[in-house]
Amino acid sequence: MGLTSKLTIPFNAIFPDEEPLEIEDYFEGINRDTLLKMGSFFLGFKDDGSDYSHPFDFIRKFFSHENSELAQLVRENLIEHVSEERYNVEDYSFSYVVSSLAFFEKAFDLAEEGKTTLTNAEVEINVFKAFLLLNQIKNTDSGILVSESTKDCTLERKPAAILLSLQLNNFDFTNYRTDKLIVTQLIRAISLFKFLESKDSCALLLNSFYAFYGVDDYKEYLRRLLPLSISIVKRYKEGHTDIELNDDEHLESNVAFLDKISADETVILEDVDFRKLRASPIYKLSDFKYRIISPQFVLETIFNGLYWKLKHINDGLSAGDRISNFLDFKTYEFSEKYVLHTLLQEIFGRRFFQRNGTELDEICDGAPDYYVRNGKRIFLFESKDIMLNANVKQSSDYNEIQHELKKKLYKKGDGTPKAIVQLINTIRKALAKTLEYDSGYSPRSVIIFPVLVLHNRMFNVGGFNKILNFWFQDELQCLREEGFDTKNVMPLIVVDIDTLIFNKNVFIDRKLKFKDVLTEYADDYINFTVQGRRYINEDAAIQANKDSYVPFSYLLDSKVDKMNVRTIKDELMEKGYSLFA
Repeated sequence: MGLTSKLTIPFNAIFPDEEPLEIEDYFEGINRDTLLKMGSFFLGFKDDGSDYSHPFDFIRKFFSHENSELAQLVRENLIEHVSEERYNVEDYSFSYVVSSLAFFEKAFDLAEEGKTTLTNAEVEINVFKAFLLLNQIKNTDSGILVSESTKDCTLERKPAAILLSLQLNNFDFTNYRTDKLIVTQLIRAISLFKFLESKDSCALLLNSFYAFYGVDDYKEYLRRLLPLSISIVKRYKEGHTDIELNDDEHLESNVAFLDKISADETVILEDVDFRKLRASPIYKLSDFKYRIISPQFVLETIFNGLYWKLKHINDGLSAGDRISNFLDFKTYEFSEKYVLHTLLQEIFGRRFFQRNGTELDEICDGAPDYYVRNGKRIFLFESKDIMLNANVKQSSDYNEIQHELKKKLYKKGDGTPKAIVQLINTIRKALAKTLEYDSGYSPRSVIIFPVLVLHNRMFNVGGFNKILNFWFQDELQCLREEGFDTKNVMPLIVVDIDTLIFNKNVFIDRKLKFKDVLTEYADDYINFTVQGRRYINEDAAIQANKDSYVPFSYLLDSKVDKMNVRTIKDELMEKGYSLFA
């Protein structure tokens, strides 16, 4: 698995002497249906190995014969632009998923019904220019803001701050793997349904959900979603993917179900980016034909979209019947107490000294969400099922991003401790040997692994872990000033829940040791330095330093792929078959 990193081609690179119009001006004369089809075409490009990734291939495939002169001009201007930089043509791309998402949403908002009055050649030109303008707005212009907002960062912290600010708005769209997304979304969805079924208080909510979607149970609901996922996996060409229903005895119920899935559910989403696409990742073309707009968002409806659908139905129940504060119910009761506890118990098995958060809360206040000790090694886990609001995520403004992250993961303005300070407080107790629940170790020889588990992929972005570890190290310095020896406290490592789920069996089967992977990431990524390492040339050393900013998921996914020992797909097959039992 490699990280996608291409330079986006902006408007002014191809049309250097032309002042761009407003997006709506480029849409004028093109009807809504045509623009939405173009938008779904852009969103249908493969995330890896696309036939449109090389700029010359894009030019050749996008422009018709009528625009051959323009295509040649685009090619020449691109070559001239590249010659002024230190990269090669293949390092650039016209296609940029954030621009594709923005194009579709703007077409949805701005385009008008009626007939297209432009020729096909004119439509091509206007759509191309609108897309390049979005590239410039979403990438080039945001880069200026990144530079401005990180200017006061220290030399040590600036690279991570720049990377985080540049990539937070797009990393979850440009660096994901379809197999991992399908596996984790389905496993998490089944877990959520089973969790809700185990709670008597959720019976009415589940029955209302099933009634709304016209299904008997969660198995039927997921079975009806599976064909959408399969069509994405099996698609043999890029661009849009259409689903045409068979005219059989299931036609009426299939139409009713897909109509619910494709309906505009914008109202149920709260403060997420690209709301329209997340709410309705497919749209209806005709009575029995549907088009997938965003393959990624279709896959994410399996679990991510499930919360919003359930919350909307829960909010519609009477006060006495609904789950109070459904967000807390999901983040604490489900994500932490059910998912995290179950997952870590599977990973560590019956070995070692273990206590989950529920057990620890009965003993003392401020305990970690999960505690494991293997001899002299202590693993401290904090779990946070959080998000950043859409404006912050898409802002590219490091000051805004940092402010929100500190509130959610460091400490609030009033000093209320969040994950990082909570871990520090536990470390203080461990080093002072005042833990209320464990005394079977020596503080002088103990090695402490602090781990922050996050439940949203948006944080699986380059530079993020290093930024949080800088704050963690600031707090460790305070411990040293209190007289504690912190030399055996490892760096803070951020792990996303999908990566744990996707790779858990390598730990269960003891193909890898959890401590070894954490140590490798700490040494070779978080604490990386070129000093003491040998490289064939300066460029190799520079690239190694850049690679050190990747998230933990990159190390673990790549390692398991190379070892060819991942077996989670076997569990997926088992769970998938259970849907048909």
